[in-house]
Amino acid sequence: MTAKDEADLVIEGEVQQTYEELVASYGKLPNAWFSFSPIVVPILLMGLSSALTMAHVPAAFIHFLGKPIIALAVGVILGVILLALSGKMKDFYAVTDETLRIAGPILFITAAGGVLGKVIASTALVPFIQDNATALSSLGLLFPFLLSAILKTAQGSSTVALTASAGIIAPLLSTIGYATPVGAALVTIAIGAGAMTVSHANDSYFWVVTNFGGMEAQDGYKSQTLGSLVVGIASIINVLLISLIVR
Repeated sequence: MTAKDEADLVIEGEVQQTYEELVASYGKLPNAWFSFSPIVVPILLMGLSSALTMAHVPAAFIHFLGKPIIALAVGVILGVILLALSGKMKDFYAVTDETLRIAGPILFITAAGGVLGKVIASTALVPFIQDNATALSSLGLLFPFLLSAILKTAQGSSTVALTASAGIIAPLLSTIGYATPVGAALVTIAIGAGAMTVSHANDSYFWVVTNFGGMEAQDGYKSQTLGSLVVGIASIINVLLISLIVR
């Protein structure tokens, strides 16, 4: 066997295929640049936009293409072009159907959770907490934990629970007795513990776990919801124990 013949052989598990057999099976594949372009091009666009911004170079079109959503859209378009050039557009429809079936409900629930978080933030909850901060300070680290846990459970988004709780608690650190760097760190961890409690149907991550795990909703409540409750409670217990040592 010549060197060229050896180069033409491709090891695929225990099966050896020639280049011609691969082309017959998968079609004429694009070169390396086109194959990686859906991933590399968005990264380059965002990086170039950031570099021009830091250099204060006016380049409106590059800044537009460098926006994360636009850059990712460019990557998607390049991926579709690759499928078209490979003659596999039928696979595109199958992929999009499956993606929308799984990701669609997650996107809708995430959007709804963010909107609900804004609604909660615009209610009288924040002024009520600020007016009663002195009484609530007697709860110690349980105050930021419970606040974050209530926000998380009510609207589903951990990010919203974290940011809203941090915004409410930050001006009250002196009132609740945690204005020191160590105290602020403990409060931050307590807020993070609360933001894990509880993941249920209005949390997009709940549907990520159940959908990709092949579980029914009731199984998600038994595993994801109960598990996140245990994690949150265990976390705040650890924070309370640490506070006894470091304060």
